[in-house]
Formats: sequence, structure tokens, C-alpha cells
Amino acid sequence: MPKAKNIETVGKLEEKLKKAKGLVLTDYQGLTHKQMEDLHKSVKKAGAEYVVVKNSLLNIASTRNQKPVTSVGPTAVLLAYEDEFAPLRELVKFIKTNSKPAVKMSVLGGTEYDAAETTRIASLPSKEGLIAQLMFTLNANTQKLAYLLTQVKK
Repeated sequence: MPKAKNIETVGKLEEKLKKAKGLVLTDYQGLTHKQMEDLHKSVKKAGAEYVVVKNSLLNIASTRNQKPVTSVGPTAVLLAYEDEFAPLRELVKFIKTNSKPAVKMSVLGGTEYDAAETTRIASLPSKEGLIAQLMFTLNANTQKLAYLLTQVKK
């Protein structure tokens, strides 16, 4: 018979998974208490939560959400509630400075990615950055076109 605490934990985790736009599984082993606090604060500012979970409870909660996620070994989950990518960037920035935690996999936009793909996605520019690049390119091409038209006129 399942313990009441585990049933409650699965219920809470199930709700968090429903709310989350994306999640990243990591191996948190080796992080100090201070590093864990710093990571919690940085991802919280980005609209996410970083929680340590039991693999069996994560499996049950994710299966109930029709999005089964399995993990082996010590696992912590980054749950992105507002923007899928900002918390991921914060996590990868933290990993670059501390060499931990190790990314296991992620689910972003309903698609599952391995550790290498997850890290690569984090290096992509933000939506605002992409819009700025597009606007710069459009503006530069418009200026070139205007210059060419004035040269044809001459």
C-alpha cells in the first residue's frame, strides 16, 4: 500500500507537470547546498522551479499526464512555467560556471531531446534576439535597395 506522503507528492508533481511548458531532467549529484540555493534562485527569476524528485514518483506523475518521462539515478527537474527557454539558459549558464548539474534530457514544446540537443537549444538566441536580428537584416537590405535606386536614377 502506497504511503500517504508519496500519494501527496505524486499529486503535487502531477499538477506541476500539467502547468509546466517545458522540463529538463538533471543529475544534481555533487552540488553543494549553496550551489543548489543559487540555482533555485536563478531559475525562479526566469519563471521556473528546480525540484529534486524520486524517479518512481516522477514516472507515475508523468504517466498520469500522458507524457511519460523516465530517469535513472539522482534526478532533479527544472519545470519551466512561463518561458521554456529562459530557465534553460539560466541552467546552462549555471552549469558552465559550476560544471554541475549534468543534463539528462528535456521535453520542450512537446518534443523530447537528449542532453546534447538540450544544451544546443539553450545556446539559441531568445525570441527578442531573433526579432532584433531580423529587423537589422531587413533595415540593412532596405538601405541597400534605396542606395541602388538612387544610383540607377543618376
